[in-house]
Amino acid sequence: MGEVIKLKFSASKEDKNLLYEKKLIRIRDDIEDYLVNLSNAEKDELAIALAAGRYASMKLTQLTGEQSTKKFINECIKTTLKHSIFSN
Repeated sequence: MGEVIKLKFSASKEDKNLLYEKKLIRIRDDIEDYLVNLSNAEKDELAIALAAGRYASMKLTQLTGEQSTKKFINECIKTTLKHSIFSN
């Protein structure tokens, strides 16, 4: 579901970075599938999106800081609008 937001990896650790990128893709896909299934089960997409978004924004701010988090979230919004990946 959707594209991976590109992270800047150093060229010197290319193999490790490729493995990590694959891990990120797998986790992203698993979490998105889980959230879609939960949204369907609860019949409340908004509640699930709000809970997931709250967790993500708070945790990302702790891990990467306010500016990085805002940039990441803005890129997610742009990707969604550009590709309509979460259309009904």
